[in-house]
Amino acid sequence: MTARLSLQRDDPHDIQDRVVRLWVDGEPWGTIGYGRTLTRDIAPGPHVVKAHNTLFGTTFSFEAAPGEEVRLRCVNGMTGGARLMVLMLGVAYLRVRIERLPSARVGEVA
Repeated sequence: MTARLSLQRDDPHDIQDRVVRLWVDGEPWGTIGYGRTLTRDIAPGPHVVKAHNTLFGTTFSFEAAPGEEVRLRCVNGMTGGARLMVLMLGVAYLRVRIERLPSARVGEVA
């Protein structure tokens, strides 16, 4: 039995700009823009997702059980003090992060 990985990018604190590149277990998965969700089947067991916004990146490790749909959220947002940087310099550092959402059984409606 397989598991499933769903990664969404819909957090209201996301700056909604700049795509985020994704890798699963070291293999390219694709890019995700704001308002999109990517889904793929994965083998049960430990996995690592890497997300990078071309400036900064993060990694997130998780374990998937057989038949589980692991749900993650990717957020591309400003770092602490970013609003002040925008006012003073016109630019800010964007931090990408991944957080885990409640899981479901494969095929279960969210």
